[in-house]
Amino acid sequence: MLTSKLVKSALISMVLIGAPGAGTAFAQETLPSQPPQAAPASPEVSDSQIDSFVSAYQSIQQVQSQAQQEMIAALEAEGLTVEEFQMIAQAQQSPEPSSSVSPEQAEQLAAAAEQISAIEASAQEDIQLAIQAEGLTPEEFNQILALVQQDPALQEKINQQLAQ
Repeated sequence: MLTSKLVKSALISMVLIGAPGAGTAFAQETLPSQPPQAAPASPEVSDSQIDSFVSAYQSIQQVQSQAQQEMIAALEAEGLTVEEFQMIAQAQQSPEPSSSVSPEQAEQLAAAAEQISAIEASAQEDIQLAIQAEGLTPEEFNQILALVQQDPALQEKINQQLAQ
């Protein structure tokens, strides 16, 4: 069902975008709770790449924050709160017959999910543009992100720049 896909997409968007975090909490937000492991031999990240990464990361945070505000506004325009949206979406996906969703709620959910999907697509495009504006490709950005998650020294450099 198309609505189900939109609902899943919208819920994933809400989870992925989440609350805007402080830049200094970068490591805590992106790293798994496992203890750091020794990083395999990896390519060196230059200072200019670190600068570009940090600038792109900060731009991405702004895009995500704006998208989150737009998503909340879209929900409110449909007469829903974030909690109601999540509750209705979960009820609609539940296999239990006791979790019924009224036709009005289903309509609100579908309309909101459609708007959220459009906001998410726009945010993804803006994120790509923010990365490219800093002279990085999405692949390079993701590679640096992976290295940051594996290398405590690189992580510290990034956190120091984010704190400035």
